[in-house]
Amino acid sequence: PLIEYAPSKGKPMLISTGIATLCDIQEAVEACRRVGNDQIILLKCTSSYPAPLEEVNLRTIPNMAETFNCIVGLSDHTLGISVPIAAVALGAKVIEKHFILSRNLKTPDKEFSLTPDEFREMVKAIREVEKALGKISYELTATTKKSREFCRSLFVVKDIKAGESFTEENVRSIRPGYGLPPKFLRKIVGRKARKDIKKGTPLTWDLID
Repeated sequence: PLIEYAPSKGKPMLISTGIATLCDIQEAVEACRRVGNDQIILLKCTSSYPAPLEEVNLRTIPNMAETFNCIVGLSDHTLGISVPIAAVALGAKVIEKHFILSRNLKTPDKEFSLTPDEFREMVKAIREVEKALGKISYELTATTKKSREFCRSLFVVKDIKAGESFTEENVRSIRPGYGLPPKFLRKIVGRKARKDIKKGTPLTWDLID
């Protein structure tokens, strides 16, 4: 009844799943949606204080997002900041972490809480990860296109006369990448030079008969 009442107010729902079974989570999500609220954020949680790394199971995060079709985050009780950073890489959109102004304070959660400096470092690292995640792309950036100059390509490594055959002795795969890709070496060996070619010349199709 409480889970139905809270989302009926139209506010976003943050639901931690620390001691919930899969069935419990399903029932909570259905309770929210039953009253017309689909603003649901499930927090993957390990209710152990501090939580052992072996029990965190971060791979559940993307599965939870797919299973319940909602935003997923992490309620974290591990030591340090590695786990929340990894969670963001796996799709977590919300991070809940205990916070303490000073470790000199006597609180039951101080061992796995973050100080202001530690919290700041976690946020900084998460923002960097978010930028690095980017999008699915196989396109080369301007920087990587420039770096392709340092890949290998085919060069003439000995002076070749017009009509002379290309061999594995006078053509080599070396840097930089100004010549033909190395994958063409076998197709070129045995063919003849269209004109005289000086040692150190990048091999291009117009030089091949």
